[in-house]
Amino acid sequence: MLQTFPVQDLRQISARLHDEFSALSHRCVERCVSDTWNCVEHLGITVTPHLVERVAREHLEAMVNSVPPSQSIRQAPRGPGKTLFTGRRAVSGKL
Repeated sequence: MLQTFPVQDLRQISARLHDEFSALSHRCVERCVSDTWNCVEHLGITVTPHLVERVAREHLEAMVNSVPPSQSIRQAPRGPGKTLFTGRRAVSGKL
């Protein structure tokens, strides 16, 4: 049987995590906390605010760390005709 979650717990968790992950919008953090609570509940695990906060924190940390670096940093200078992996010129023509 699914249990209902106390709104006060979700707000407290969201507020703490938003302070920690201020680069993300408040709505994004709230959604993550709510989704985490629902997922844990769906899996049949006993839902506790501590567990939800820990799992949501891991997810938010992954979201922040997955932001790609700027284009200027990502594109390493390569010589013309050289491939990314070998540094050698690519062979053109049919085999």
